[in-house]
Amino acid sequence: MPKILMNIRSYTYTVLITLIITICLATGCEKIPTQVITAAPVDKVAVATISEIDGSGITGTATFTEVDGGVHVVVEIQNATAGLHAMHLHTGSCTDLGPHWHPMGIPAGTPGIPVVQATRDTPPIGIGEIGNISVGEEGTGILAFTTPFWSLGGDPNTDILGKLIMIHETSDTFLTNPHAHHMNMQMDMNMNMEVDTQMVQPHEHPPGTPPHSHANTSATVPPIQPGGGARIGCGMIVLIE
Repeated sequence: MPKILMNIRSYTYTVLITLIITICLATGCEKIPTQVITAAPVDKVAVATISEIDGSGITGTATFTEVDGGVHVVVEIQNATAGLHAMHLHTGSCTDLGPHWHPMGIPAGTPGIPVVQATRDTPPIGIGEIGNISVGEEGTGILAFTTPFWSLGGDPNTDILGKLIMIHETSDTFLTNPHAHHMNMQMDMNMNMEVDTQMVQPHEHPPGTPPHSHANTSATVPPIQPGGGARIGCGMIVLIE
């Protein structure tokens, strides 16, 4: 009797194993993965290819990587003149330029610092006012920083996608709000303003005039620094898919 039970049990196991193999072959269970593969989350990355304006010869690339608490930025330019060059964010396109991107609503004339120097405790004059990039004698410059005031998508008040990064021929003081157009000496911080030689005509001072000095009559007033002078390079910030 035990032998008969053993034979029945053995037969039953054989039938079950055969049935399982048949079902697997019919349903393709051999293709079922042995482990689940998960992809690590990828940070958003945007790029702006900087091209010359008016034959300046400048080229470059700006890379923007989303990180915890903001955006990490690396700007590299080539074929520029040695010295400091102002950088701003604008709206519009490189062929149809709009104004500075300035969503923070800071009152006109407010002193401040550029984005590259700003922190949560010390906000910038405007989040479109990037800062100055230093270019060496070989014509290349690199600026890297992380800012909590920008994002790649999301809040329109921080989203830099679709904005223009603009390179200027000189540095910017970043001491005056870019919308303070009413100020006489800084009416348009984006114009390459030419100032004639100052000529001081002979004249007399009324009694009680406070002590003061006059400009050298043979000196030429240097280019106005706020705004950085003429535009020499431009690129639109686009997300890398």
